[in-house]
Amino acid sequence: MNYLKIFVGTLYSGENEYEECLASIQAQTYRKFDHFIFEHLPKLEAHRTLYHSFLDKRDQYDLLIKIDADMVLTSDFLFEGIVEKFSQNASLDVLAIAISDFFSGRLINGLNSYRNTVEWVLDPENVNADVVIVAEDHYLFDDRDLAPAAIHCKNPSPYQAFHYGVHKGLKSISPQHSTTHWMLLEKTWENFLKNRDTRIGLAVLGTELVYMGEFSKGDVDYTNPRMKTVLEKYQSMDSNEIEREVKKLRFRNWGILPGDLRRRFLRSRNKLG
Repeated sequence: MNYLKIFVGTLYSGENEYEECLASIQAQTYRKFDHFIFEHLPKLEAHRTLYHSFLDKRDQYDLLIKIDADMVLTSDFLFEGIVEKFSQNASLDVLAIAISDFFSGRLINGLNSYRNTVEWVLDPENVNADVVIVAEDHYLFDDRDLAPAAIHCKNPSPYQAFHYGVHKGLKSISPQHSTTHWMLLEKTWENFLKNRDTRIGLAVLGTELVYMGEFSKGDVDYTNPRMKTVLEKYQSMDSNEIEREVKKLRFRNWGILPGDLRRRFLRSRNKLG
């Protein structure tokens, strides 16, 4: 195995899992890495700062592993496994490893590693701030060997959950990657109905408020206080009250239609709005 030097980048905006995230990084048996933390920046600025910091140092680092503050790594040997994947495949530029998601109760595409040859699309109009330019045969999704690489949102705060729903809701009706996020949010709704966790319910509620036109991409930044203000109306609700509120909004948001048709109507309304 080649001993590749790793730039570990973490975006932090007050997530509950932060300390456990840091501990899981420091527990890694592969020690040839430096950890850089970018705190309390608006979404696009945070990603731009992270990626440019890595690219500015690409003569010093072979790989970037992006580990958000809401991820807790599941294995002390994860970095060893990632380095081995890149060492064995010289054409591999992006390795995406599935993670276990609290909200949907399933594995999702989540922890990404990049070789120092990649470039990113950092379009201010794009809610998907981490789109990378890479050939299809230079990308690998691993949902078996190293998965789940982390637990996503192991113990989210109510605001963190609500923010997640708003963010994913905007992605689900955006031109890029909307199908994946749409399906994930449907699983999140099913998971709430099964487990009755109010935080999962608040995530679904945030999504339905996006579909009503309550939020736009500018509200996603943790530095924007508007989302917290809106959340105050719902934060004290129990699971039954949240369910009733979500069902009311889903009815208004064409929830009786088949999923693909509903999404088409919502995307049209979003463009008109």
